[in-house]
Amino acid sequence: MGMSIHAYGHYAYAPVPVPPLYTALTTGDMALSPSVYAPQLNAIILKHNHVVELELRNLFAPIMHTYHSHGHAFQVVESGPAKINSSIPVKRFKGRYPMRRDTITLAAGQYVRVRIKADNPGVWYQHCHQEQHNLSGMAFTFIEAPDVMQQTLRVPQEMLEFCRILGHPTQGNSAGHFGSDMTGIDPPLAINGTANSITGT
Repeated sequence: MGMSIHAYGHYAYAPVPVPPLYTALTTGDMALSPSVYAPQLNAIILKHNHVVELELRNLFAPIMHTYHSHGHAFQVVESGPAKINSSIPVKRFKGRYPMRRDTITLAAGQYVRVRIKADNPGVWYQHCHQEQHNLSGMAFTFIEAPDVMQQTLRVPQEMLEFCRILGHPTQGNSAGHFGSDMTGIDPPLAINGTANSITGT
């Protein structure tokens, strides 16, 4: 019996030879380009202090998904049915301070719009909190302010040494090369449809 595949975006998330943190720290100005991150990372590059709204849609009926964010407590600004022509009304937050949390459950056929301020430079894993869905690829990555990361973050030498012992590269793009050459990485597992979109303000 095979495992179901779930995804945020067009590809099932999968690990790559060079962790995205190392890519963000070692590729200079190219770290701001999606071309240095393998498609299966579902990387979303955020500029420092930008306010971003992320719309998550649960199109996998009849399954609930629990979206969990590392690195941020997001504001929930809107929710409703994932189908635009639905007769169910959209719920828009009307108060001055939208609810903040790092986890929210989407029922089957529902969408939610969340807002973050990209004020925490780093590489942040975003995923479904149901372990089977997470393991089958329902995840994506915020690459947040890589230019600021390069000025402020350092990987401990012990971590670099651990990677060296295991034979893992610690610099370059996702494949360990410079530029957009992804030679040596398995092609991403494509998923029909899309489960998220992103808009920025």
